[in-house]
Amino acid sequence: MISGFGVSPAALDDLARGGAAPASLADVERSKNVLLLRAVVARSRALGHPGARAAADGYRLLSRVQRASPAAAAEVLGYPLLGTWASATLAALGRREDAAPQRLAAVAGSVVLLARLPITARFPAEAGAVALPGVGRLVLPGVAEGQPVTLTPPYLDVGGERVRLPAELRSDDGRWEGVRDIGLLLDDVDPWRFPGPIPPLGRLTGTEATAWERLVGQARGILEANHPAVARALDAITKVLVPISPPQAGTRSATARTAYGSVAMSWPHDARSAALALAHEVHHAKLAMLMDLFDLVRPGARGRFYAPWRDDPRPAAALLQGAYAHMGVAGFWRAERHLAPDPEVAHSEFARWRDAAHEACLTLLKSGTVTGLGRRFVEGMLETLAAWRTDRVPAEASAMARRAATRHRLQWSLRYGR
Repeated sequence: MISGFGVSPAALDDLARGGAAPASLADVERSKNVLLLRAVVARSRALGHPGARAAADGYRLLSRVQRASPAAAAEVLGYPLLGTWASATLAALGRREDAAPQRLAAVAGSVVLLARLPITARFPAEAGAVALPGVGRLVLPGVAEGQPVTLTPPYLDVGGERVRLPAELRSDDGRWEGVRDIGLLLDDVDPWRFPGPIPPLGRLTGTEATAWERLVGQARGILEANHPAVARALDAITKVLVPISPPQAGTRSATARTAYGSVAMSWPHDARSAALALAHEVHHAKLAMLMDLFDLVRPGARGRFYAPWRDDPRPAAALLQGAYAHMGVAGFWRAERHLAPDPEVAHSEFARWRDAAHEACLTLLKSGTVTGLGRRFVEGMLETLAAWRTDRVPAEASAMARRAATRHRLQWSLRYGR
């Protein structure tokens, strides 16, 4: 939990009802990343890690360039994938496993490059590339892991070779692969771009990136026209899109708590599917930010519970995350059912996920796992969901939703015996 930030009771209640995050919380995750960077420096130094000196030097340079260019520093320090690397590094250091604290020096290099500061940054290369987090990478197959790099914009020196970096950093230029701007930053180069077992896609072609740009633009158009509150939240929160591999069937999207402001997504069926995924993930992001500030679930709470959208029992914190995200899904279909070309399906989806989120909220309140503040938040969710349960849904769509819910619960019960 991060101290030093607050949320008014009115703002908390608005978030519980599905509202946008308060503008005052925009700095929360950037501050969290700074704390993580300090911890990387301290932990690597205490353990005598070989990369500790580079991490400390990088942090000192970061402090210097932050004074010289606050805007560029804020952009890099708020970059979502920075939190993923820092969290993974701290965990690896704690387990005495391979870690890369020295990458902090390249983070300072990213600020130097974005701001085009007449300052020299030194940091180690990654194997086969010189990576600048949040900006891009220079592909150099002959470069070895840890080889010294010197950056003085616009020149980069490594292995006796001097390379002039492009003026347009958000593009491809020879061996330079930029983090491209497609309305969101499309990051398909960062080694830490998505944690967990789902593999991210490799570098996309220009044609593929253009297709993503077109799809994201169409999805945002749907949200702006039909879901203005979601569109505002998306604009305020989401900065990065990470393309991931698709499942065997269908599509998938995900949000990592360590990468606030980043959405991972496989190629959706269409623009409406993309808009739905963004609506779903922005709800996850809002709640993740809130749970970084406050304990909504009791620390150490035990128990695993049925979640109507999962095949496995979930701990209370995950159930709350899922309930809030599926309230967002239900809200999406609540508007779309009056606009969609297949209204019966849209009505059914609305009924299914409205009732599923409602059920999960009741489970949380009965479980004894939520704190007082968590209870207030869940009760706020229930107010909205209860009001939605009075919305009329055509009989056949309602029956479709009930059949899907019953089938899921039965399969879950057969598997877990409860």
